[in-house]
Amino acid sequence: MKLGHISDLHVLELDRPRPWQFLNKRVVGGTNLLLNRSKSHSTDVVKAALGQIDALGVDHIAISGDLTNLALDSEFAAAAEIVATINDASRRVSVVPGNHDYYTRGAARARRFETYFAPYLRSDLPDYQLASGYPFCKLLGEDVALVGLNSGIATPLLFATGQVDVEELRRAQALLDDPLVRERFKVVMIHHPVMPVNYKRVEFSRRLINADDVLRVVRRGDVDLVIHGHTHHFATLQLPKLRSHGSTFVCEAGCTSVAHHRDPHMAGKFNIYHIADRRLQKIETHLFESHEAGFRPWREQVFEQTVNA
Repeated sequence: MKLGHISDLHVLELDRPRPWQFLNKRVVGGTNLLLNRSKSHSTDVVKAALGQIDALGVDHIAISGDLTNLALDSEFAAAAEIVATINDASRRVSVVPGNHDYYTRGAARARRFETYFAPYLRSDLPDYQLASGYPFCKLLGEDVALVGLNSGIATPLLFATGQVDVEELRRAQALLDDPLVRERFKVVMIHHPVMPVNYKRVEFSRRLINADDVLRVVRRGDVDLVIHGHTHHFATLQLPKLRSHGSTFVCEAGCTSVAHHRDPHMAGKFNIYHIADRRLQKIETHLFESHEAGFRPWREQVFEQTVNA
């Protein structure tokens, strides 16, 4: 099983925006977009990433949030159109929202993200889903289960925090213990990081508010791999499992849409996770080089099989 992972697409599409749409926190986000984000993020890079990751023969593509910038209808429509170009997308793609997809209370109330990306939120075990659509579960092949959690919430000005609903976490815990999931290689996808990162402090205003509760569910559920986005920085961490031998890997691919950055850890990239015999064998990371060359292999992490004592 080859699982592709991209994140933080930040697709920009301002189709005749109305002034009243910016009478909220979008006035700050829109200014930042014009002065900073629009210069470093590129929809063309996103398209190149999806085309290349699809060409590399992955079985499934996981997109861990922030598909938009300001949660406008025009952005959602553009992002959904791009995702739909993936071969057999409705079967081979899963998405969860990020804080930018819930940028305003209006976007959250209207369930804009869930409306545009409904085909990729379907669950193979729908009995565990709340009316919100989360948590969902994709049973991939014979040995892998992908569980999607929603950490997106509407936040005040200058905040980008996340939080997973308490009942959603309770359902996720039961889902991870379901006989159809328990014996598989278990992947949890969420937008916000579930633990402190090792390269910089996650600011109070950008944290996952109930990270301890989410991590507790992950560890009790004996999850093998957690994939996330949000910090725009490549990272791979390992935690010892509580209920079995081996490690829980916590990985962020980085921000896929970045067209140029001096630090390769912050430049555009995507991950491919190679899973076999119910273990993570390898993480293959591809880095954006140029619009002409596209993405190139950047880092390969190979993991030896743990021998039980």
